[in-house]
Amino acid sequence: MRAIRRNEERLFLGLDLGTSAVKVGLFDAEGHLLRRARRTYPLYTPRPGWAEQEPEEWWSAACDALQEVLAGVDADRVASVGLSGHAPSQVLVARDGRPLGRAIMWSDRRAATEATWLAERVTPEQARDWTDCAFITGVTQPAARLLWLKTHRPDDWARCAAVVHPKDFIALRLTGQTATDANSALCLFNPQTSRYAAELLALLGVEPEKLPPVLEPTAVLGYVTSEAAAATGLRPGAPVVIGTVDAWCDILGCGGITPGCAVDVAGTSEVVALVTAEAVDGEGVFSAPLVEGRYWIGGPMQAGGAALAWLARCFYGREQPDFDLMEEEASAVAPGAKGLLFLPYLQGERAPVWDPKARGALVGLTDRHVRAHCARAVYEGMAFAVRDLLERCRAAAGLAPEVLRVCGGGSTSAFWNQIKADVTGLPVQRVAVLDAACLGAALLAAVGAGAFRGLDEAAGAMVRVADTFDPVLAHVSRYDGLFAAWGRLYPALRPVFSQLGRLMG
Repeated sequence: MRAIRRNEERLFLGLDLGTSAVKVGLFDAEGHLLRRARRTYPLYTPRPGWAEQEPEEWWSAACDALQEVLAGVDADRVASVGLSGHAPSQVLVARDGRPLGRAIMWSDRRAATEATWLAERVTPEQARDWTDCAFITGVTQPAARLLWLKTHRPDDWARCAAVVHPKDFIALRLTGQTATDANSALCLFNPQTSRYAAELLALLGVEPEKLPPVLEPTAVLGYVTSEAAAATGLRPGAPVVIGTVDAWCDILGCGGITPGCAVDVAGTSEVVALVTAEAVDGEGVFSAPLVEGRYWIGGPMQAGGAALAWLARCFYGREQPDFDLMEEEASAVAPGAKGLLFLPYLQGERAPVWDPKARGALVGLTDRHVRAHCARAVYEGMAFAVRDLLERCRAAAGLAPEVLRVCGGGSTSAFWNQIKADVTGLPVQRVAVLDAACLGAALLAAVGAGAFRGLDEAAGAMVRVADTFDPVLAHVSRYDGLFAAWGRLYPALRPVFSQLGRLMG
């Protein structure tokens, strides 16, 4: 990390509320990471398919991380704070700002009955007309969740003043103000009309006043209160920029501003995105506003780094993955893992198949395969999934990216980056700040504070590439054939997955 320089230099703070931890980064106007802190919090799974967290534990962790980052720093030099957070996740808050129970996490699948009810009543054409998004009836989408909350937690729903997203809960605690951004409100809000979808809310029976006002991601929501300043170390009156969803901030933190820029966010789940100048339709992928009139097309995979965690548990007997060991063994195996293919749908799949009944598979096993082959197949299978999404984005947008920018925890692996370069045929560029969502939130904070005229200028000043992994041509040709075979796995296995779902419940 770079040392903090002259006293008059303005600094920008990015806070990313992730699935397992909150990360806080302090940046200068050139994008150098000056201070960083991280605090974890637990995930609760009280029933199969449920995933919850305690909002008060987010706030406590955020306060601790902010205090660590700001220790010894003149708080007056922090020009603004930007926020990033996972979504779609729901927090019911009372009028006094306190949470009513645990938050429902983005990965939670409890609303299956409600999702089916919605799918029977809302066509994709209606969904797009109402919200500019065709994928609004899924089990992890907010519409089904709101219906579940109304049905199963009626007392909390009656007391609820607002339904907010995780980073908006932090914003509420910092400023006392309730709001969100259009990207966080996706699938309930129509960005074309700048209004919530009245037809959808009427169908759900959701009162519009329970949904927060929608702001631009660079908008100042409010200012740090005296109470929040005492808890965090921020100065009273510091402007707080509402920010946006973590995946969007990751894209921005990779410099994903210019149409044609491709980004792979390699986190617990994995997001592939291609920046476009306008909204476009694609098979199995969706288009969403990014910032400042730009869009991105792509989507999230349910399991990214989670697939490597599964590999570590099942094949290496480790709850904490030994990535060095796994990569050492996998790298000793030639590309193609001796004909072993891995379908990484371990938790069902979102983009591009949107099938909660999908399952993972190792296909092509023989008695010649050992653990190392399985390890390489897992890394390659995840890379094939990245290419699958990227090719769908290319076809939809008519754009041919020249490089693939990567960020997130998975991008620390040079081995995996090289496989992705070989599988996609694109140079893979790893950005200097791997916690790209923190940097993306800081970019939004800097623009919101007026330090830059727009995000193009901010990204040009603050985003840097650390290293590049060029594809090995001999490997590219081998992977082309293997990718074609991999692409046939899900269509062939889908009936089996459905049958297993019926048999096992």
